[in-house]
Amino acid sequence: MKISIIGAGSTYTPELIKGIMEIREAATVDEICFYDINQERLDTLYEFSRRLVKGALKISKRERFEECVKDSDFVVFQFRPGGLEGRLKDETIPLKYGLVGQETTGVGGFAAALRAFPVIEDYINRIERTNPRAFVVNFTNPSGHITEFVLNHLKFERFVGLCNIPINLIKAIASLFGTSLEEVDLKYYGLNHLSFLERVFVKGEDVTHKVFEQIRVNPANMPIGDFPSWLIETLELLPNPYLRYYLMTGSVLEHLKEEEPRAKRVMEIERELLEKYKTSSEIPEELSLRGGSMYSTAAAYLIRDLVLGEGKMHVVNTRNEGSVKNLPDDYVLEIPAYVFRLRVQPRRQGSADPFALSFIHSIKTFERLTIEAYEKSSKKLALKALLSHPLGPKAENARDLLDELIAANGFALE
Repeated sequence: MKISIIGAGSTYTPELIKGIMEIREAATVDEICFYDINQERLDTLYEFSRRLVKGALKISKRERFEECVKDSDFVVFQFRPGGLEGRLKDETIPLKYGLVGQETTGVGGFAAALRAFPVIEDYINRIERTNPRAFVVNFTNPSGHITEFVLNHLKFERFVGLCNIPINLIKAIASLFGTSLEEVDLKYYGLNHLSFLERVFVKGEDVTHKVFEQIRVNPANMPIGDFPSWLIETLELLPNPYLRYYLMTGSVLEHLKEEEPRAKRVMEIERELLEKYKTSSEIPEELSLRGGSMYSTAAAYLIRDLVLGEGKMHVVNTRNEGSVKNLPDDYVLEIPAYVFRLRVQPRRQGSADPFALSFIHSIKTFERLTIEAYEKSSKKLALKALLSHPLGPKAENARDLLDELIAANGFALE
């Protein structure tokens, strides 16, 4: 079996290789093929990865996208359109207008999506021409918005979006109860970086109350601490940590104004990592500073189970299809799904909490307006998308903000 990695020049690639090494026998992986538009980074990560696997797995690279994905069973998207320079814009431009600056949320997520859509569309079209049987696993952010774009706009079905937050949550719960990941069951729903945990079961026992008291997930790029305990008690839900941007906006903004943008710190970490990758044969400790914990495990285990088809449970971004009965079936959600051979089947969970629904409907409307704005190259629709977002601008500055985003990113909006 062949796996292609698009964006293989990423500093995350060694973690992904490590994860694939763990499942290579079960999934009969024969080859991993690298592709990246940055030749220098591609060469560095290719040579490092070959040293890392010590001949146990074939690592190849290609200069042409089509040559890489040809004959691939799985294609992993992990590229960043616009690079870290784009992320820096996403984090700093909104702050000038008194708004949260974040790479996947609010105005920053809007800009990241508009940069990603043309690249994603081009790659999906080329996969359909070159190797339509390939199954795409997506980590490119904003992952849920991109999955909505691919499944419901491009109509490419062999595609699933992933995030590392759900697997870190499951790992934390399993550790708390001294059990395996497979023994943890969740009622979990929402959008990527906008999800809600409602119930938790371990070995069939409802342990929700204990989990809500003791478990928190804190990504490396999160600017402030936990939700207050009274909020969890009031909601009777554990919100995704990214909901701090919505529920603790004032505190987040104050922190973001005072601190150096996360993108600048990541640039420093990446420079250090790339230098070490040039000579090292082992994954440097500095990679842990980059964030993305358990990313490789989520991707590798999903690929393994898409091959074996045993119906194991994963939290993925896919169409609702009845998983949450009071949400439309075509909404792309982040939900638990049974994983069979080259397909996922969302698990039925009943209804979502009304508080969660208010956020889900609002951000899904924003996602779809943004996609329509891209499709029609419409500045008016882009303004509607921004104005619809709870973290977006108001009428006083929305046009100025959009004009600056267009100038900074070269968006083709008229």
